[in-house]
Amino acid sequence: MRVTLLTPYLPHEAIGHGGGVAVRGMARALARRHEVTLVALERPGEAGLAAPTAALLGCRVTTVPFLDAGAASPGDRLRLAASRLGAGLRGLRRGRPYYVEKYRTAALAAAIVDAVAASAPDAVQCEYLQTALLLQDLARWRDREAAAGRPAPRLFLSSHEMGSLPRARRAALTRNPLRKWLLQYQAAAWRRLQADASRWADAVFCVTDQDRDLLAACGGRGGVTIPLGVDTDATRAVWRPDGPPKLLFVGSFGHAPNRSAAEFLVDKVWPRIAQCDRNMSLVLAGGGPGPFLAALAARDPRISVPGFVRDLDALYRDCRLVAAPLTEGGGIKIKILEAMAAGIPVVTTPIGAEGIAGEQDRALWLAAPDDDFARTIRAALADPAEAAARAMRARRLIEERFSWAAIVDRLTAQYEGR
Repeated sequence: MRVTLLTPYLPHEAIGHGGGVAVRGMARALARRHEVTLVALERPGEAGLAAPTAALLGCRVTTVPFLDAGAASPGDRLRLAASRLGAGLRGLRRGRPYYVEKYRTAALAAAIVDAVAASAPDAVQCEYLQTALLLQDLARWRDREAAAGRPAPRLFLSSHEMGSLPRARRAALTRNPLRKWLLQYQAAAWRRLQADASRWADAVFCVTDQDRDLLAACGGRGGVTIPLGVDTDATRAVWRPDGPPKLLFVGSFGHAPNRSAAEFLVDKVWPRIAQCDRNMSLVLAGGGPGPFLAALAARDPRISVPGFVRDLDALYRDCRLVAAPLTEGGGIKIKILEAMAAGIPVVTTPIGAEGIAGEQDRALWLAAPDDDFARTIRAALADPAEAAARAMRARRLIEERFSWAAIVDRLTAQYEGR
């Protein structure tokens, strides 16, 4: 079967964020079963990355130029500013999220439709809700093909998360009336978009049952729970801690929920852990704004910020546990899946474990993002036998529920209309 994936991010090896890593793993797994074409937006600075990405994934890669914050020349920056202004105005006029409008111009839509049509697909899967307006263009193209008696592919939207959920959560937490109103307005815009997008696709892949229920609650249809996964062949259970004790948090610090989690970890959790063990250190691994990471490292000499780490095996092997006090976001957290697949004990919040595991699985520790989080870390560190047992359960759970091989079976059934 010919399957075309449309993604707003070229999933190269240094992509650095969880969604990009998930798309990379999914594309590689799909390419073992199907003839896969990846159509990706190419940002400034990514020229020349399509060929090595295609070789890595074992599929064809077609890129479409997309101006983004990396624009360097004055002319490109001016065009980017005009494009973003236009997206903002369209969003206000149509009641749609700016973040979705910025991914759709007439020229970009035409280029995307041409690239997808050239792949002669049997199924097209659009990654992320922000591609919803491009999905609408593809639906119009598909309908024209069908009306002309030509083969027409099935269309799917892989949502990654319901965009309304994190905005609604932030609105509930903020005390600033203006910010609360803005976040509620944004959440409502996402709910409208979610419902509309579901009518342009044959099915919407929701990564959790909660997301599927949210889609239905806002008037959407065709929601199917299919989680994001992990390449369990490439991600090995490597945890064998030795040497001075270390805690680990992994994330792209260009993403606001990860910055919030890191600040909570450094300001509220770390001082209570550090005072109990003078040999303990904290590693915050991941790319992001240099000043932000430098400020975190400056608060304690035992905090290190190595930046983007291409191969996390050494950190997963040597650190005592992953501490991920996530309080924002939606969908499935790839960083939690990968840590569990690596066999390292994990302490996270109920939000961090959404769609993955609960207390009954005893595969990780769950703690509220308050004083309980530090207490739970200390308890986990004090019981290495229980930590090892939970790490082993976590690896088995990932193999059973979140391996890409199993998920590709479910995707294939959807593509074939089964």
